[in-house]
Amino acid sequence: MRASVALVLVAASWASAAPLRAADDVDLIPQGVLEEPPAPGPPPAENSAGSAPALLAPSRLRSKLFLEEALTLSALDHVVVPYPSPLPPQWLNRVSFDALLQWKPRPPLTVVLSDRLNVFVQEGQALASPGTLRNDLREAYIAWQPRATVDFEAGRINVRNGVALGFSPTDFFRTRTLVGQASLDPSVIRENRLGTLMVRGQSLWSSGSVSLSFAPKVTSPSPIMVSDPLGVDPQLAATNAAPRVLGTLGFEVLDLSPELLGYYEPGRAKVGLALSRPIGGAVIVYAEWAGGPERNLIARAVAFGKRTGTLPEAAPVVPPTSPSVAFQNDVAAGLSWAVATRVTLNLEYHLHQAGFGGDDWNNWFGLGEGPGAPVPLTNELWYLRAYANDQQEPLTQNEAFVRISWPRAFVSDLELSAFAFVNLLDGSVLGQAAASYYVSRRWTTSVFLSSNLGAARSERGSFPERVSAIFQLTVYL
Repeated sequence: MRASVALVLVAASWASAAPLRAADDVDLIPQGVLEEPPAPGPPPAENSAGSAPALLAPSRLRSKLFLEEALTLSALDHVVVPYPSPLPPQWLNRVSFDALLQWKPRPPLTVVLSDRLNVFVQEGQALASPGTLRNDLREAYIAWQPRATVDFEAGRINVRNGVALGFSPTDFFRTRTLVGQASLDPSVIRENRLGTLMVRGQSLWSSGSVSLSFAPKVTSPSPIMVSDPLGVDPQLAATNAAPRVLGTLGFEVLDLSPELLGYYEPGRAKVGLALSRPIGGAVIVYAEWAGGPERNLIARAVAFGKRTGTLPEAAPVVPPTSPSVAFQNDVAAGLSWAVATRVTLNLEYHLHQAGFGGDDWNNWFGLGEGPGAPVPLTNELWYLRAYANDQQEPLTQNEAFVRISWPRAFVSDLELSAFAFVNLLDGSVLGQAAASYYVSRRWTTSVFLSSNLGAARSERGSFPERVSAIFQLTVYL
C-alpha cells in the first residue's frame, strides 16, 4: 500500500520523478518522421523527447541527446486525512541522460528509439537502495513507409489523440504511461511518456486520414506502484496488461476537422469525437467527447486494487458508491487565443462524469478525517487518488484549466509559461509557473514553481505538499 499511494503526490506539486513513483501529477503525420534541423536560435523548453533540436548528423542517423540535473525542494503541511507513511521527501535530486535516435537503414524503413536513464538521490534514502536507478523506455519501434501516404509501425509507440491540452478524453492510450520529469504541464507530459507495444497502420489523403492500432496483452497488470530493484523494467505490465484496439477516421468538413474514434478493451468500449475550428487569425476553438459504459472511478479503483493485490479482497468500497455499470461521458471544450502574436492563452472546461461529485468529496473527508481513522481505511482513500493519477483522468467531475505560454518573453532567450487546474466545486487550485533561459544552444536553465492552493477540506488543499520548487540545468550533447 505504501508504494501504491505514493503516486498520487505526483499530481500535487513536485514533478521531478522520485525513485518510488511511476510518474508526475494531460497526428496525421507518421510518427517516424522527424523535423529537419531548425534555423539557429534558442532550443525549445521541452519537445517530444525533452531535448534540443536535432543536431547535424549523418544523413541516415539523427540524434537528440542531453544531460539534465534537477533539484526539487518541497514544503510540507499538515493534512486532515492522514497521509500514508512515509511522507514525501522534502528534497530530491535527479540526474538524467535522455536520448532520441532515428536511423534510416533504407529509404522506406525508419528505426526510432526514445529513452531516459535516471539516477535519484532523496531525503531518507540510501544511494544504493532499490529505485535509485530507473530507465524509462518511452519508444522503440520500426516504421515502414512504402508510399508517402501509407505508414506502418511496430514496437513501443506513443500514440496521441485529441485536441485539448489539460484533459484529452479521446487520448485513450494515455493510461499508465507517466514518467518522471520536471514539468507538470499536461502538454509536456503528453509528449514525454511511455508508449504502448503495438502494431499500427495509417493512410493519409488530401482531405483526411484513417488509422488502426492493436496493442496485445503481454502480461497481467502490475500494481500502481512497483519498485524494480534493477531499474530496467520496461513496464509492459502497465501499458500492455490487456488487448486493446483503436480506430480513427479524420476528415475535413466545414473547417471543423472532425476525428471519429472507436476504442475497445475487454470490459471497456468507448467512442469519441474531436473537433477544432479557427475563428479569425488568432483564435481556435476545440472540443472533445468520449463516452461508453463503465463503472465510476471509485468502483474501478477498488476493483483494480483488489485485482493487483494492493487492496485486500475484504476491503469495502469507500466512499460508498454504486458498483453498477452506466454510460459515462467525458468532455473537454476550450479555445486557444494567440495574443499579440507571441503569447498563447488556453482556456478549457473539463467534465469527467465518472469522477468525484460533492457527496463523494464529503464522504472522503468524513471517513478519513482525524487521528482516529483506521490506517487501512485512510490508505484506501488515498489509493483512489493514486489510481486517478495513474489513469491520467481528473479526480473530480468538473474543473477548469487555464494555460499561458510566452516564448521570447522580454528577451529572445527567455520563455515563460504557467497553468492552473481549478476544481469548480471547492475552488482549490493546482498551479505551476515555469521559466527557461537559453544560455546558449547547448545550455538551458529552468525553474518550476508549483503550489496546491485551497482549504484543508478541498481537493488540492488536502495534499501534504503546499509549495515546491525545481531548479533544472540541461546540457545538450
